[in-house]
Amino acid sequence: MQKWQILKKTESVKAKVFKHIILDVEEPKTKKMTNFDIVETLDWVIVLAITSEDEIVFVHQWRAGKDKITCELPGGGIERSEDPLYAAKRELREETGYTSDQWVSLNKTAVNPAFMINDCHFYVAKDVKKTHEVEFDEFEEIEISLIKKEDVLESIQNGAIDHSLAQLCIYKFINLS
Repeated sequence: MQKWQILKKTESVKAKVFKHIILDVEEPKTKKMTNFDIVETLDWVIVLAITSEDEIVFVHQWRAGKDKITCELPGGGIERSEDPLYAAKRELREETGYTSDQWVSLNKTAVNPAFMINDCHFYVAKDVKKTHEVEFDEFEEIEISLIKKEDVLESIQNGAIDHSLAQLCIYKFINLS
């Protein structure tokens, strides 16, 4: 199988958190041409933070896309040229006030390679402690909850945790534990 040739890349829309790109491409075998819509955004990071009491730190916030309050793991965008682990530590501290000296990478995943270019990096922070006040972004409002590790899968099954990347991070952690 061969990669398709990108003939032209056009920025269609530049929004606050993403760019819409139109790729004009040529299929290598038939030489037929078409175009694809691509969403270009920063890479993301998600942190599964565990306390010494085996509780996992969750954040609750209103998400405009679904117009609902979600229960998810702390995380956010990785700034350009920012190290993913540094971003994970920053996001955990800013959103929850928790910090840790014990970090494990759960690798990364392509968010949706059909039309998005970004990756999501997953980390586990062990033995987290509340050491700072939260530092929310300007339009960020978050409530924090702790869920016992043994109750997390039930929270996924009953729909309380339905954020796909949070679920993937949890499943990756369980699979490696």
